[in-house]
Amino acid sequence: MAHWQLTLLGIGCLMIALDFLIHVVYAFVALGRFEDRPPFQVTPPPETGPAPEPVTFPTSNQLQLRGGVYYPPDGNPLAVVIFCPETDARFQTALNYTPALLDAGFAVFSFDFRNQGSSDSQHSYRATHWLTEFEVTDVQAAINFIQVQPQFEGLPIGLFGVSRGGCAVLAAGAVRPEVQCVLAQGPFSTRLLSLHYSLKWLGFFFGKWDRLIPEWHVRLTLRLTLLMAYYRNGGRFVRLEALLPKLENRKLLIISGGRDSYVPEYIPKRLCQLTGHSPEDAHWVVPGAKHNMERQAAPQEFDEKVVQFFAQMLSSEVRERRIAETLAR
Repeated sequence: MAHWQLTLLGIGCLMIALDFLIHVVYAFVALGRFEDRPPFQVTPPPETGPAPEPVTFPTSNQLQLRGGVYYPPDGNPLAVVIFCPETDARFQTALNYTPALLDAGFAVFSFDFRNQGSSDSQHSYRATHWLTEFEVTDVQAAINFIQVQPQFEGLPIGLFGVSRGGCAVLAAGAVRPEVQCVLAQGPFSTRLLSLHYSLKWLGFFFGKWDRLIPEWHVRLTLRLTLLMAYYRNGGRFVRLEALLPKLENRKLLIISGGRDSYVPEYIPKRLCQLTGHSPEDAHWVVPGAKHNMERQAAPQEFDEKVVQFFAQMLSSEVRERRIAETLAR
């Protein structure tokens, strides 16, 4: 090999090594931002309302999860909706979102994820607001628990999750065919949302010069950031985009807020598209609503849509009667 060829090869290797070093440095910088938990404001559950029946059930790593079952007024549920709360919320916050379901005859089963609320903590895992394999495992453990309870034998099962809980029900619903309906409120993809904020930060720091940095370069840095975060926190992040197509034949509703300052509107819409559903049919944007505050912004319409959505699990006769009775209240 000629001397000039060796020189070019050496320069090329040096540039590749330098570029990789830049990725590593920026990944360390991005890691702190990635792990910063937004200042979520969890609305406390109402002081009055039905009392849950306490339950404890096992999940992976010999951990016990704790939660409760809320029964409809007559005590005879027509179906079961498993509710998955947002980050830092307790299972009792289910009453902030599901009172109309109880009135319509559904049982609501809610629980605290591991490392949250009254459930056991896994010391090797540091839970954040990003979805990992462990939250999906916990939802599947809740499904397994419901299926072996005599009072719920043969009843349809639906999933309802908020924020990270919404991400978890999308992922768990995709791999559990017995789930008939999946409702995700304020969901997001780790990769889509982290890319959104990375590009936003680039624009803030570099102004118009951010266009000189190709998106693939940012994506590579994010991959390194996710890898670092995995080793630091002990939980593998879920690639939601790969699971969503499995929801194509499932009933789906995604709810997001028109004034959500955490999750931009295009991300839930994109998640809906990846499932194969039309956003016009399966994505409801609540005007003026902030993150997780869609019911507060439009309580009557929210309750109507939620009941009508999960009523699809019931027979046509029961469905029409229950919807009419609920809306008449």
